[in-house]
Amino acid sequence: MARMNKSDEGTATRLLRSVIAKTILEFILICVVVSFAAFSNFNPQLRGAIDAADQTIVGGWAYDPKRPDEGIEVQLFIDGQFAAARRADENREDLVRARAAENPRHGFFFPLESLHLAPGRHTAQVYAVRRATGSNKMLLPLAKDPPTFYVNR
Repeated sequence: MARMNKSDEGTATRLLRSVIAKTILEFILICVVVSFAAFSNFNPQLRGAIDAADQTIVGGWAYDPKRPDEGIEVQLFIDGQFAAARRADENREDLVRARAAENPRHGFFFPLESLHLAPGRHTAQVYAVRRATGSNKMLLPLAKDPPTFYVNR
């Protein structure tokens, strides 16, 4: 069995350290690339809010700064169930005055009379629809805490 001399041991140690350093750098690079891709796909800079929710209407606004002239699709869910969809393209001058959007056509209104909701307490959540890879879509909630309203009919 051949013995390694001190020069060979030093070379082996440097080689091992280089391999470990290269592995760590590759891991960091992969983490940065994955984080950037996840942030740009799953954390879009959408803005919006639900401004009104009662037994007659759910209304608010949704705006995508990447597409300032496009009204994005929004979907209404009542008590966790899909209720309606439309484009957020209604005129809301207050959005421009508040500098929340570049143009006023980002409002939405969902009339609720046609849904014939049962009397009692309900929750409303509106999701902005964002295109994902292929024909997939992501639903992004406009409210962290969905507003609650009561129907008295």
